[in-house]
Amino acid sequence: MPFIFDYIHRLIGITLLLILLSCTIQAQERLDIQALEKELSGLYGLEKLKTLNILSEYYQNSNVKKATRYARQAGALANNMFNEKNIALLGEEASIHSLNAHFLYGSLLYDEEKLSNALDEFTKCRELAEQSNHIDFAERALNMINKIDSIGINDGFLKKTLKPLGLGDKVSNTSINLRIGSLLKMAKLYENKENYDKAIQNYSKAVNLMRNLGDAEQVAETQIKIAELNKKSGNLKEAVAYYQITQENFAKLGDSTAVVESKKGLQSVFDELEDLTPKSKLKSTSNIPLLPISKPGDSSIQTLNQLKNLAEQYEKRQDFTQSLKYYKLYNELNSQLHEEQQRFILDSIELLSQAQKIRLLVQENELGELQLSQTNTKLERQAAFRNWLTIGLVVLAGLFILFYWLFVSKKRAHNKLTTTYSNLQETKSQLVDAEKKIKKLLGQQVSDDIAQALMDESDTGISSKFVCIMFLDIRDFTPFAESRTPEEIIAYQNDVFGFMIEIIAKYHGVINQFMGDGFMATFGAPASYENDIQNAYDAAREIVFEVNSRSESGEIYPTKVGIGLHAGNVVTGNVGTEIRKQYSITGNTVITAARIEQLNKIYLSQLLISDSIYEHINNSEELHEEGIETTIKGRKEPIKIYKVA
Repeated sequence: MPFIFDYIHRLIGITLLLILLSCTIQAQERLDIQALEKELSGLYGLEKLKTLNILSEYYQNSNVKKATRYARQAGALANNMFNEKNIALLGEEASIHSLNAHFLYGSLLYDEEKLSNALDEFTKCRELAEQSNHIDFAERALNMINKIDSIGINDGFLKKTLKPLGLGDKVSNTSINLRIGSLLKMAKLYENKENYDKAIQNYSKAVNLMRNLGDAEQVAETQIKIAELNKKSGNLKEAVAYYQITQENFAKLGDSTAVVESKKGLQSVFDELEDLTPKSKLKSTSNIPLLPISKPGDSSIQTLNQLKNLAEQYEKRQDFTQSLKYYKLYNELNSQLHEEQQRFILDSIELLSQAQKIRLLVQENELGELQLSQTNTKLERQAAFRNWLTIGLVVLAGLFILFYWLFVSKKRAHNKLTTTYSNLQETKSQLVDAEKKIKKLLGQQVSDDIAQALMDESDTGISSKFVCIMFLDIRDFTPFAESRTPEEIIAYQNDVFGFMIEIIAKYHGVINQFMGDGFMATFGAPASYENDIQNAYDAAREIVFEVNSRSESGEIYPTKVGIGLHAGNVVTGNVGTEIRKQYSITGNTVITAARIEQLNKIYLSQLLISDSIYEHINNSEELHEEGIETTIKGRKEPIKIYKVA
C-alpha cells in the first residue's frame, strides 16, 4: 500500500510539473508573439512578410479576426513584392512565403464562407506557384479551387436558381472548362518534373471532365499524351491500350494525320518491347573470342555463324575434340535463341491480349458513361419541362392574384379619395393656424428675426458676419434678490427688462439670451440693417438714459447698469439637433464685449465702448474723454476703450 501511495504522489507531481511546463511554454510563446507584434511596424519587405505569416498562423485558432487581418496584410504585401517579372529574382524563400500568405488568407476566407474572395486568393496562389514551379502549393490551391467550385455550383443556390431558366448548364460548363485548364496545367508541371504517375492522374481527370462536355477531339489528344507518358514510365501495356483507343477515336473523327501518329506511337511501343528481349552471354572456352548473344537477326546470328565456322575449321584440322565442343556450343546457343524467340512471341501475344482487354474495359466504361449521360440529359429535360410548367402555373396564379388585388385596391382607393379630399382643406386650414400659433409662441421666446430665421431655415447655416455685440448687467442685483421674494424679483425684472427689450427692438437689435441680471444682444445678425453699430450705440445710450430717469422718478427701484459694446467678426448659426436647436453667436468679439462690460466696475461707468465702435459712430465728437488703453483677460495686446456714461 505505501508503494501505491508513493506512486500516485509521484504521478501527481509529474502531472503538475508538465502542466506548469506547458503553461510556461505558452506564456513564453505569447511573449514572443507580442514582441513580434511590437516589432512589426519597423519591419519591411521579406522580413515583414515572414512575421505577418507567423502571426496569422498563431492566431488562426484563437483569434480569427486578428489572423484574418494579418493574413490580409501579408497578401497585400506579397502582391506588391512579387509578380511575374521579379518572382524568379527574389529566390526560393521569398516565393514560399508569398505562396503561404495567399494560401493562408484564402483558407481563412474559406472558413468565414467568403467563397468569392477565397477563390481569388487561391487562384493567385496557384498562378504564382505555377510561375515559380512549386507543384505542392499549386496542387493544394487547385484542390481548394475545385472544392469551392463544387460548393458554389453543385450544391449552391446559384445552380438551383439558374437551372430552371436554362442557365445552369452554361454556368456548369464554364466551371468545368476552368477545372480542365487547371488540371492540364498541373499535369504539365508534373510532366516537367518527370513525375509521370501524377501527370497521368491529372490528365485522366481532365479526360473525364472533357467527356462531360462532349469534346471528343480534345479527349483523343489528351489520351495520346497519356499513352506517351505511360510509355516513358514503362507502363507499356497501358501505352498500347491508349494508342489503340486514340487510333480508333481519330479514325471516327476523320483525322487521318492523327491516326498515322497513333500508329507510329503503337509501333514504337512494339519496337521497345523487342529491345527489352532478355540478353544472355556465352563464356569463352578457348582462345577464340566470342561475342555476346542478343536478339536474333543481330549480333546473336553473327555469333552462331562464328561458332559454326570455328567447328568446321577444327573439323578440317581433324581436331574433333574442339570441333565437337564448338558444335555443342552452337547447338546450345541455337536452342536458347529459339526458346527466347518463342518466349518473346508469347509475351507479345499476352501483352497485346491484356492491352486489348484494357481497351475493351475503357470502351465499355466510355459506353456506360455515354448511356448515363444520355439518361441524365433526358431526365434533366423532363425536370426542366416540369419546372417550366410549374413556373408557368405560378405566374398565372400570381397574375390572377395581382389583378384581383388591383381591382380591390382601386375600389378602396376610390372610396377613400372622397374622404381624403374633404379632409384636405380642413387639414390645410389647421396647418395654417398651427404655423401662426407656433410663430407666436416662438416669438415670445426669441426675437422675431430669429423666430423667422428658425422657421424659414434661410439664414441658419454656419457663417461669419461683422456684427456689434452688447452686454448689459444690472449692478448689485445679487444683494437685491437676497432680500426679496420670488414674486418681487420677477416683477422687478419685468419692469426693468420690459422697456430695454422695446429699445433693443426699436434699433433692430436681437436679444440672444438672458442671464438673470443681464442679457446679450446682437446688432447685425441674423439680419443686418447697414448701420448696425450706430443702432447699437444709440440703443445703449437710450437704455442708460431711461434707467437713470425711471430710477430718479421712482418708477423702478433705483438701478444702475453696466453696458459694454464691441464690434467684429463672429460665427453665427443654428446649433443643435432635430430635437433641440438654438441660434448661436460665438467668437472672440463676444468674449471681448463681455470683458468690456465688466470694466464698468473698475471705471465706475455705465457705458463703455471699444475703438471699433468709436470709429464707426456719427457723433463720436460728443465724447469729451480721451480713449483709455487697457488690457483684458484672454488678449495679449491692449485695447482702447471710451467712457460714454
